[in-house]
Amino acid sequence: MKKIICPLVGLVLLVGGYYLYTHWALGNDSVAQTPDEYTTYSQSDIGLEFNYFAGPTGYTINENVTSDLNAGLVKNIILARTQDTISPPPVGSEYPPAIIISVFENTKKQFPRNWADENTQESNIKLIRGDVEEVVVGGANAIQYMTDGLYSSENVVVANDDYIYVITGQYIDQNSPIVRDYEDIIKSIRFIPTPGQS
Repeated sequence: MKKIICPLVGLVLLVGGYYLYTHWALGNDSVAQTPDEYTTYSQSDIGLEFNYFAGPTGYTINENVTSDLNAGLVKNIILARTQDTISPPPVGSEYPPAIIISVFENTKKQFPRNWADENTQESNIKLIRGDVEEVVVGGANAIQYMTDGLYSSENVVVANDDYIYVITGQYIDQNSPIVRDYEDIIKSIRFIPTPGQS
């Protein structure tokens, strides 16, 4: 009987410990895998949630939490194709196209276009190709536009509560799968309460 109870108790303690770690120590923020290989990125500190395709044929997330006060940058979330992260690019070459979400403080409570025009380095709006279009993303006011540069990119600037979110999808070819994946991420964006909000 003791031979059965000891492993059972150990298993319960292991599962319970993991549950406490993921729900208490991690503060309920998570990257949760769903069966169809779509993953939910959820971070309450920046009030953002979205779905993306993960795994060997999908994307890997790398977060860069910064103390750079330029334009109030809080965090960069970089979604790189998993196959592109296996080895670094050769010396002197550029990193492959990626999807980048930059989160900034919006202390002035600016609308997306005003913020983009005041922060041209961060919004890249000086390299615009075509027109700026007003849209809604995740129920919040936003603008979208295309830019040229090292890579062509689709850009969305969203204002929600205390943050500005600049979401950029870089590509070499307009028919590249990264363009579709970027659009899917934009469609899936949800804004969630940040600590201190009800």
